[in-house]
Amino acid sequence: MSENERLKEIRKLLDFTQREFSDALDIKQGSYSDVERGKAGISAVLLKNLIRRFRINPLWLCEGEGEMLIDTSGSGISISANNIAHNNRGKNLYKESDNELTSQQLEQFKQLEQQQINLENLKSIVDFLKKEE
Repeated sequence: MSENERLKEIRKLLDFTQREFSDALDIKQGSYSDVERGKAGISAVLLKNLIRRFRINPLWLCEGEGEMLIDTSGSGISISANNIAHNNRGKNLYKESDNELTSQQLEQFKQLEQQQINLENLKSIVDFLKKEE
């Protein structure tokens, strides 16, 4: 399964249309459609928003390895694929979690954001290595 197929799988799991999903990810619908159809790659902005808003595991998205979702059980927030699919069709998941954060959870999210930066750097390296093959 390719990146674009995995991206489509995420969107369908969340029960979003392409327009709804692109809006949630702060990108244009046409740009998102190009990515899902394999005409464009996953940008750093798209990857960042998938990680931040839906806790998508970038290794799963890019390489198909590991679980689809980042394990956040250590942060006091339990998110599973079933929770996402059944939480108001997934559309308000990140908004609800943002409104109820403790200071400890905020610190953990800051740490996750730093990990996200590291993962973006890793994705750039993986992309570079793929081009070298």
